[in-house]
Amino acid sequence: MIKHNIRTFAFSIIGLAFFVYAVLFLITQNLESIDFHKALTHISTTITINILLWVIFIKWAWKLKIFYPWLVQVPDLSGKWEGTLKSNWDGTPQEAIKTEVAISQSFLHIQVIIKTGESRSYSIGTSFDIDEERGYQQLFYSYLNTPKASVRNRSEIHYGTTLLNFEGFNVNTLEGEYWTSRKTTGEIELKKIKE
Repeated sequence: MIKHNIRTFAFSIIGLAFFVYAVLFLITQNLESIDFHKALTHISTTITINILLWVIFIKWAWKLKIFYPWLVQVPDLSGKWEGTLKSNWDGTPQEAIKTEVAISQSFLHIQVIIKTGESRSYSIGTSFDIDEERGYQQLFYSYLNTPKASVRNRSEIHYGTTLLNFEGFNVNTLEGEYWTSRKTTGEIELKKIKE
């Protein structure tokens, strides 16, 4: 699991609130005769501005490299990826299957969609495992795979789990393995497509 630095988040929230309040106070007050009523009204304005700034952070700004890794511990994996799958579907190594992957990610959520020539997979649960002490940077996700109707006589609908390894925060390659409820396993290698 990710070890979030709660202390850093707390100091960031409180520090930003004090900074915004101080700026409002200095802009609107005459320091020789302070208006305490006006100073109290700045509290609600400060809260409103802070909420707007945190909404912007959660929607877009968390992707900025300035926040890695002191505040945001996960890289932005969103985008299009392509690569290959290798399965042991019938007990023997199979030829590599070309695959396309679309990852959509926000600060609080990540969705993985995989498409091959015969099926589509949609993630139903995702989690990062980032532990600097053990040297792990991984994305786990469980998925539901739905093959095309024309191939379901040999490839049924099934569930699976994938583990993808990566390095650093500017991630361009993912590689790992997967397991399915059909008792098959395989390897996956992906490269990010530059847009």
